[in-house]
Amino acid sequence: MRVSVTESPRFFICLVCVRDERQDFHAPGWIQSKLAAHTEGCYTAVVDMPIIRKVAMGLLSGLLITLLLAEGSGAAMGKGVFRGFTEHITRQIAKDKVDFAEAESCTSWFYQQLKKSFRYRPEVQRLSFVNEDPDLHPCAKRYPGIDEARAAFAQSQSFLSLSLTFYQFALVADRDDNERYDAIELRDVLDSLRVVPVEDGLPFEPLAKLNGKFDDVRQATEFMALTQGMQVLYDKGYRLTHGDQAAMRRVTGEH
Repeated sequence: MRVSVTESPRFFICLVCVRDERQDFHAPGWIQSKLAAHTEGCYTAVVDMPIIRKVAMGLLSGLLITLLLAEGSGAAMGKGVFRGFTEHITRQIAKDKVDFAEAESCTSWFYQQLKKSFRYRPEVQRLSFVNEDPDLHPCAKRYPGIDEARAAFAQSQSFLSLSLTFYQFALVADRDDNERYDAIELRDVLDSLRVVPVEDGLPFEPLAKLNGKFDDVRQATEFMALTQGMQVLYDKGYRLTHGDQAAMRRVTGEH
C-alpha cells in the first residue's frame, strides 16, 4: 500500500494505492470522505479539515483525561496507603494500651497481696464490712500468680513501645506531612523495611504488605529491623517534624 497526503486550509486529501484492484474502498465512518477511483488501484479521500480537528481534539481530550485519572488514582493510592497503614498501627496501639494497663494494674495488685501477707498477724482480728476474697479478683482469674503478671507486663510494654515506634516511623516516611505517600516516599518506606513490591500487582498491594510487615515485626518484637528501617529513612533526609510530634501526642494521649 502507498499513501500520500496533501493538506490544505479546508481539506485533507489522502491518496491511497493498494496492490489489488478492488472497486470499492471504504474509509472509517467518522471521515465522511468522498472517494474517487483511479487506475492501478488508487483511491482519493477528501476530508473536511474541521472534522479532522474535531477528531484530533477528541483524541487529545481522551489522553488528558487518562493522564488526569492516572495521576488522581496514584494520589488516591498514596493517600490510601498512608491512612491504611497508620490506622492499622493506631488500632493495634489502642489494644496494646489496654493490655499494658491491665498487666500493670494486676502486677501492682499482686504486690499488694504480698505486702498484706507479710503484715498479717493472726492474733489481731479486724472487723470489716466487706469480705474480700483474693481468689475472686479479676487479676487472680487472669494470671496464676505475680510471675505471670510481671511477664505479661513486660511483654505488653514491649508491644506498646514497638507499636508506638512503628507509628513514628510511618509518620516520618511522610516527608512533607501531607498525609499521603508519593511515589518516592512509598518506594523509600518499602525499601527501608525490605519489603519487595510485586510488579503489576493490585493498587493497594503495598498497603497489605506494609500492614503484614508491621504485624510480623510486632509479633517477633524485632526492634532491630524497625530501628534499621528508621535509620535508612534518616540517611535519606527524612526527619521527625513538628507535625509528626503532634500526631504522636494525640496517639499517646498527651496534650
